[in-house]
Amino acid sequence: MNSEATIETQRAASDLEHDGTDAGKTDKPLGLRVDWARLPGHSVEVWLQGERVARGVVDQAAEDNSVLWIAAEGISTRRIFDKSSGYQVWL
Repeated sequence: MNSEATIETQRAASDLEHDGTDAGKTDKPLGLRVDWARLPGHSVEVWLQGERVARGVVDQAAEDNSVLWIAAEGISTRRIFDKSSGYQVWL
């Protein structure tokens, strides 16, 4: 990867906003994400009721931030998660 691509990737990641809830107070990654529509291509963790249920790259997300899909990897199939069921996404 060339330096321009690396800088652009870092800039895109830093442009994503999070709400900062409990950041650094648990073993969860950097921050809770509420802007699911901006996450395709990013590695995330999906949590439900305080437990990590999935980790992977966001394949696609609804424009209204209601659902997202984690890309298939290895023998795992593509998975969908919906915000209304209580899933949280951490970047």
